[in-house]
Amino acid sequence: MELVYLCHPIKKAVGGVKVIYRQAELVNQLLSERGHSASVMHPNTWTFRVRWFESQVPVKRGFFKWRWVGKPSLSGIDGCFDPQRHMLVLPELWARKYGDQLARMKVPFAIFVQNGYYISKGCAKILNEAYQGARCILTISDDASRCVAMAFPGTESKILRVHYSVDASCFNPRQAKENLITYMPRKLADHSSKVLFFLRNHLPSHWRVVPIDGLNEVGVAELLQRSKIFMSFSHFEGCPLPPLEAALSGNQVIGYTGQGAKEYWLPEIFDVVESGDVVRFAQKVLDKVEVLDAMDHFPIFDEAIDQLSKTYSAAQERQDMNAFIQSMGL
Repeated sequence: MELVYLCHPIKKAVGGVKVIYRQAELVNQLLSERGHSASVMHPNTWTFRVRWFESQVPVKRGFFKWRWVGKPSLSGIDGCFDPQRHMLVLPELWARKYGDQLARMKVPFAIFVQNGYYISKGCAKILNEAYQGARCILTISDDASRCVAMAFPGTESKILRVHYSVDASCFNPRQAKENLITYMPRKLADHSSKVLFFLRNHLPSHWRVVPIDGLNEVGVAELLQRSKIFMSFSHFEGCPLPPLEAALSGNQVIGYTGQGAKEYWLPEIFDVVESGDVVRFAQKVLDKVEVLDAMDHFPIFDEAIDQLSKTYSAAQERQDMNAFIQSMGL
C-alpha cells in the first residue's frame, strides 16, 4: 500500500509545505518496516520539487483530468487511484476538490488540517461529504481540532492531533546574539510595514530590523540564531512555525498568536499583541529593546525552551505518526 500526500506546488518558503514533506518522509520510513511506502504528489506537474529545504521523500507524478465548474477549478480523478493500492492525505484546502470523489471511489483518505480557518472554503455539502468520508482527520494544533469539531459535528472520533518537529540542531539559542529584530515580510505585509513606520524615529541606531525573505532553511536558522527579537505577524494560522523556530533560537517573540500559537505562547519568551494594534506592537518592541539594553547579558530561558523542544520534538512526531498509521489500518 502507498500513502500519497497531495501537496500544493509552491516554490516560495511556506512552512505548511515543509511540514507535509517532513511528515511524509517520516511516515515513509515507518511504513517501510511494514512493507508499505509513502510519497508526496504535486498533481499535474512534470518536474516540480521543493528546493528550499532538503528532503528524501519520494515524489510521485500524477496527472488528473481538468474540468471547470466555476471557482475553483476541479480535477477529475477517476481511475487515478486504486483502493487496493493507494491511500491519500489531502491538505485541508483540497478537501473540497478531491474528498467527495475519493469517498465515491472508496479510496481511503485522511485530511490534514494545518489551518482550521481554511476549512470553510468550498461548497458546504461537498465539504461535509469529504470530512464525513475521511478515515482520519489530522490536526496540527488544539485550535485546529476545535475548528474541525465545531464545523463538522460527528467527526470528533476521527480527529488526531499531531505535532510537527523542529530540528534543535538548526534552531538553537547558543549562537552569539546581535542587536537584530527579525520578521517575515510576507506575513500581513500591511501590518508589518505600519509597525516599521512607527518604529522608524524611535529605534536606537545600534539596533537593526532585518526581514527574513528569500532564504532557504539554513539561512533562516542562521539569521534567527543571531537575532534577539522576532516580530510575529501570524494571522489565523493552525500552529505557526516561524515564531516557534524563533523562540527555540533564543529570540524574544512579540506579536500575534494567529490563534493556533496560543498553546506554545509561554510568558517567559512570548509577548502577545492584539491583532491590528500596530501602535501597541511598535511600543512593545521599543520597551523590549530598552529592557535588553539595560542588561549586561542577553537572557536565555532554558526551561521554557526545553519545554518547547520536547513538545515539538522528533520523538513526539514519531509517536504521532505511528498513531496515524494505526488509524489508517496500515
